[in-house]
Amino acid sequence: MALRTISIRAKLLWIVPVLLIIPWMGYYYVLEMKQFLVQGQKNALLLTANGVATVLNDRAELFNPETGVPEVLGNENDLYAHELDNLIQLDGKLGDWESIQRFANFYTGDELLICSSDYDPDSFSLKNIIGHYQQYLYALFEINDDKLVYRDLEKRSLDASDQIRMLVQLPNETLEHYLLVASEPGRMSIFLVDEQWKLPLEGDDVTAFTAELAETEWGYQIELRIPRDVIGYRSRVGFFAVDVDSEENREISAVLSTSPQISGAEPAQILLTSPELTKILKGLDQPQSRIWILDNLQRVRAVVGGLSPAPPPGSTAEEENNWAIRFIQNIQDHIDALLKRPPVQFTDISTEVSHRPDKIFTTILKGVPKVEQRLSMDQKAQIIVAGYPIKSRQEILGAVIVEQSNHAILGLQYQLLRSLTLVTILVFFFILLTLFIFAWRLTLRIRRLHNTTEKAITPEGRVIEDRIPSRIYPADELGDLGRSITSMLKRLSGYTRYLEGMPDTLAHELNNPLNVVSSSLEILETDVPNIDQNKHMQRARNGVNRLRIILTNLTEAANLEEAMRTEIKKPVDLPGLISEFMDGYRSSYPEHKFLLQIGASPLVVDCSPDHLAQMLDKLIDNAMQFSKPGTPIIVSTNGNKDHAEITVLNEGPKLPEKINDRLFDPMVSYGKTNAKHSHLGLGLFVVRLIAEYHQGTSWAENRPDNQGVAVTVSIPVTHSNPFTVVRK
Repeated sequence: MALRTISIRAKLLWIVPVLLIIPWMGYYYVLEMKQFLVQGQKNALLLTANGVATVLNDRAELFNPETGVPEVLGNENDLYAHELDNLIQLDGKLGDWESIQRFANFYTGDELLICSSDYDPDSFSLKNIIGHYQQYLYALFEINDDKLVYRDLEKRSLDASDQIRMLVQLPNETLEHYLLVASEPGRMSIFLVDEQWKLPLEGDDVTAFTAELAETEWGYQIELRIPRDVIGYRSRVGFFAVDVDSEENREISAVLSTSPQISGAEPAQILLTSPELTKILKGLDQPQSRIWILDNLQRVRAVVGGLSPAPPPGSTAEEENNWAIRFIQNIQDHIDALLKRPPVQFTDISTEVSHRPDKIFTTILKGVPKVEQRLSMDQKAQIIVAGYPIKSRQEILGAVIVEQSNHAILGLQYQLLRSLTLVTILVFFFILLTLFIFAWRLTLRIRRLHNTTEKAITPEGRVIEDRIPSRIYPADELGDLGRSITSMLKRLSGYTRYLEGMPDTLAHELNNPLNVVSSSLEILETDVPNIDQNKHMQRARNGVNRLRIILTNLTEAANLEEAMRTEIKKPVDLPGLISEFMDGYRSSYPEHKFLLQIGASPLVVDCSPDHLAQMLDKLIDNAMQFSKPGTPIIVSTNGNKDHAEITVLNEGPKLPEKINDRLFDPMVSYGKTNAKHSHLGLGLFVVRLIAEYHQGTSWAENRPDNQGVAVTVSIPVTHSNPFTVVRK
């Protein structure tokens, strides 16, 4: 039922949401294509990892540190050696270290091996860098020390001053203890000492190592050079900075280790990789991808490539001034608010890390190839990780890890969704505009046909136009409807003319028999004495009178409109005219009581007095028929500057609700009639015709006290009063 109340235009517009299934199917297709491309990318990366692993299989020499240069060190407790761009001059100046300063490690005492309860990190801390260049390994120690205590040459014990301890574990697991001390700024003395770091094992200092100490504003710095042949395959090295604050007691107050997670008996390991391994990886480098080589301890041996794409070029001044480009950019900004645009740049694991403890690598190093997805470090991008084990006979040397973001796929998906959104917006706008124009044209034609049809028939059902203009119904379905309505109007018009002529024809045909009957009754009254007292004679007379009244009423209603077309209106004082009519009613109907209520202000209307008297006759006649005996009939006139109202009130039965809205239609009546009066329901119809002739309206309603009915006629007043009314 609710759908029937919706206009055709609204129903047509409801088609637009149904069309949303088209972009939904496109969006679903894009998502499915994304999954397909991601799976294809995973397979491609796994194949790449397999190819790299195949190249490296059975080539254990590529993992031999003896043939290479120091690069990246392994576990969290291992030392990191970074490649230097130049030879280090041991002169106390830091300019040679500029290229690897960003890789420095800081130790502030959070994990001290030896630390007193009142230790202050600001009074003693360590900055350490390890680098390599050609056949040497270099170490820089920048020590923040509030008091520098040099070696006392008179004391035999070597641990009574600020010092650097170096613990070296040889491949045969033999430990060697080296102590770096200085009695003044400049070249330091390096001794091979006992396990307590106190006494030298040899009389002279060690010349294989070279160290230089220089004072600084915050403490001192030490540059150390170690020949590469001293640090052999699988060797481990650990450094310790020792602080002595008192020159009197020379007791050790704090010790900082560069390998805080190991004991002094097991220093950190230095790993050396093959340069050929790096060359192989660089030859396999792919755009926006990264290849890692891990050993069987999950330590990074080599890495090439990067994940983030290059940043897009900035717009030029010419593009910024181009209105079309700016317009497209504005649309792009609005679409970006709806769609999730893949990030141009994101942050992931640095290539400087030395250890990758990810769970996937544990699985790969067990000999099982694997591929999975993970989030980048800043949670902005999805990274696809594919790994393949590197084998040498039955031993797993390490793993090849190939990483690549799905940025390209997300970018493609974004471009497709953006294009789909733009096309959808344009198509929907075009369809909506087309449907709106079509619905507007359709409803306009239907409304025009409706209005024309409404004007062709009066509210009373009289046909005043028997055809619809041909321009309203062209050759389509609405045209067929218009032609059908035209045919129907022509048939109704002919039938209406037949009905309108029916009263005159009926009156003409019945008048002759009525005259015969009437003359016969008169002859009977003359020929038969006292027959006029016979009840049957009286009934015959009443019947003839009723037939004449019926014919008079029928012809009166039929000829009233024709008579009013030629009537000339003139200004009339309505209250004065009603007063004259009321005097006549009092004389004609002495058995009824009439009351007149007239307002104080004069009411002048343009009217036909004769037809106004005819209208009032019908109102009074209707009131007398339905009023209770002995009750007054009240006629009142009142109004304002626009309308004058004539109201006739009587006491009697109330209006039935079922005919209240049809009371002024022809042939509608209510209540009972007696034998002397014929009530065809034409009286109030004549009232309505006369009111409409005067551009007025008429209505009936129950009295506010529910004691009867009030019938009111409203007529427009004349704004220019042609005369002055004077009443006594």
